[in-house]
Amino acid sequence: MTSLRDHEALCHIRASVIQRSRGKSAVAAAAYRAAARLTDARTGQVWDYSRKRAVTDSYVMAPAEAPAWVFDREQLWSRVELSERRRDAQTARELQVAIPRDLPRSAWGAFIADVVEPYLAVGAVADVALHEPRAADRGEQPHVHMLLTVRKLDPASPTGFAAKRNEAVNALLTSGGSHGGGARGDALTRERERIAGVINAHLRAAGSKRRADHRSYAARGDPRTPEPPMGERRMAAVRTRHRHDRRTAVVAGIRETQKLDNELTRTEMDMALKARGFARAPDRKTKAPHQQDYKLGILRDRFPDADFAPDTAAALYMVDVRDPRRTRALLRDGAWVESDDESGTVTVWGARSPAAATLAEAIGESTGYGIDRLARTAAAKKPGKGRRKGSMPEDEAISLADRWRRRGFADVVESPAGVRVGLGGRSRLLDSGDHVDLVGPVSDVALRALASKAAEDWGSTLELDGPWPPEAQARLWTECQRQGVDLAGYVPPPAVAAAWAAESGSVADTATKLRAVRSETREADVLLSAAAGDVAALRKLDPDLRAFVTSHLDDDQRAELAKSAREEVTASLPAFRKLGKVELERDPKAATVVAQPDVPAPADDYERRPT
Repeated sequence: MTSLRDHEALCHIRASVIQRSRGKSAVAAAAYRAAARLTDARTGQVWDYSRKRAVTDSYVMAPAEAPAWVFDREQLWSRVELSERRRDAQTARELQVAIPRDLPRSAWGAFIADVVEPYLAVGAVADVALHEPRAADRGEQPHVHMLLTVRKLDPASPTGFAAKRNEAVNALLTSGGSHGGGARGDALTRERERIAGVINAHLRAAGSKRRADHRSYAARGDPRTPEPPMGERRMAAVRTRHRHDRRTAVVAGIRETQKLDNELTRTEMDMALKARGFARAPDRKTKAPHQQDYKLGILRDRFPDADFAPDTAAALYMVDVRDPRRTRALLRDGAWVESDDESGTVTVWGARSPAAATLAEAIGESTGYGIDRLARTAAAKKPGKGRRKGSMPEDEAISLADRWRRRGFADVVESPAGVRVGLGGRSRLLDSGDHVDLVGPVSDVALRALASKAAEDWGSTLELDGPWPPEAQARLWTECQRQGVDLAGYVPPPAVAAAWAAESGSVADTATKLRAVRSETREADVLLSAAAGDVAALRKLDPDLRAFVTSHLDDDQRAELAKSAREEVTASLPAFRKLGKVELERDPKAATVVAQPDVPAPADDYERRPT
């Protein structure tokens, strides 16, 4: 089996004729393909291939209401031979089809049935033989041989077959010349295309992303060299001799070269992905992009049913597939095409690009996803700076992307066009260092991201670049106030300024309450430590609480209090203070701490308790 690229499935479809003038017999052909022992009733010759290996299954398929003798292989092909009287008669047609490795064994029967169905529909009988020899890489190489009868069944005939050829079968496989139906080879080309469609339908059902292409390398514009054909007998002879003949040596060389090319492509693909999206430069000697095909190969792996335009590979700058649910392609003209499996959408944004539109349509047609075209909504910059001219250096883009990730944004992609930041939904941001473009809806998340960028990277200053929706400007100004950023040159409307004043006052009030809660929590911790006998903690209590611990409580009560939960003590602090105040009114010395002979605990030991 030839070496394939990652998105390719083997598409080997071969048609041939069993012709008496070439010394071939339909009975012999059937015996060989089924690994059976058959006797030709016309000549009396016995054909015994029962010791042939790698034949794992064989059976006969026939139209509905076919007689029982059709399913007896020896009778079937003996009657075929008897029905043909000419010395140059064509006794059978053969179709050989490879079964892709990605197709599970449980699906082989249905696959074969779909391939054979058009022949049965026009009255042919098919003798099916499944072969599973080893390929050159020692892996499986399953394929099916189908011998087809060339006459319809006729119960009134002595042989059981009609006197005339079945032209419907002939039309499926032969064209040109006296056969009509277009130029020579057109019918077989159509049949190869049909069978490739069957292969792809079953691969799709099996969950495989590989696809078969019936076209030749030349028709696809592929520089690879096709392998010379090799039969099972030739390969068996090579295995027996343990050395190549001239043809198998050529094929082995082609396969080894393709294997190395595949390894190079995989290595370059891996390098591109690990380089965070930065593509390698074009080859200066050839003036052609270096291995542009591997980028298109990544897209073919993701979208095996897409019909990409011939110039797609040249238009691609980078393809990001690190997220298995999302695919992002940056084109050389600065346009982005993104496919999201979760939302079922293909999004196009960035520079206006016919190539991006064509790519998005190809992906959309293959997946059924809708196409969403996003426009730039607004832009901002560091005061005094303009748009970057030229591409962003790789190390700068990586550093910029890392800062976005530290801010908590996970959907970040580096590229020479800038750092793309996904903000959820249809909102995006493109950061080129001193300039930021907002794409899609101007969401609150987008404004918070822009303000945080200005606070960290632009010295807490921000300037609008170009027109902004008035409502979005007001929301941006409010967000800048929250993060301590100056929005240069913008004066908020009175209503917006008043709303911020109310919000900032509420925030300040909330902060004051929070400080009070934290203070009470710390005081409860000190009280618990004092009840447990910590003299240093006792001294830190205010007089009311100190009197409560030393005079109002006895030893058992202090021990019980020390076991209480912090939340209960915090809630009870006002009541404890009242009780301590009563003790102080009764005895002003109730808050006095008597010196202890033992070494006290460290003065800040209570502060180590969790708050």
